[in-house]
Amino acid sequence: AAVVPYGITGATAQVTVTYQGQTSAAFSVSIASSAPGIFTSDSTGQGQAAAINQDGITVNTAATPTKVGDIISLYATGEGQTTPTGVDGKAASVPFPYPNLPVTATVGGQTALVKYAGGAPGMVAGLMQVNVQIPAGIQTGNAVQVVLRVGDVFSQGGVTIAVR
Repeated sequence: AAVVPYGITGATAQVTVTYQGQTSAAFSVSIASSAPGIFTSDSTGQGQAAAINQDGITVNTAATPTKVGDIISLYATGEGQTTPTGVDGKAASVPFPYPNLPVTATVGGQTALVKYAGGAPGMVAGLMQVNVQIPAGIQTGNAVQVVLRVGDVFSQGGVTIAVR
């Protein structure tokens, strides 16, 4: 895994990997303005989101679900350029950086109000916190799909939260 430095521009970039003194041959990767990915509890990118309930303490799980109307904090990467400009390796501090591209969300297939999208306090640049209000009228359950959109790019499918 690697974090793309904020200074990277253009359509492609050359990448090498160095491990235990050995460096790979350079290879080309495509560069996009955003590539949102929601962090999940088991780090697979699928299933239960790594999310915090409205109380700011409780991890969202089937045993501790959020409620309709509550705000849940999701954590993602791939927000693209920010204002103020992101600084590689810097912990988020006031003023918290926010994505230059618009951030939207759906929960259970319905549009959810994004109350905040920006740097996660005290966490490294590139980790975005998105506070989303759970919309009324959704089908509740232990595996309600959640999707983020940054600019024109959607996060991965198969990420869920528990809602009662």
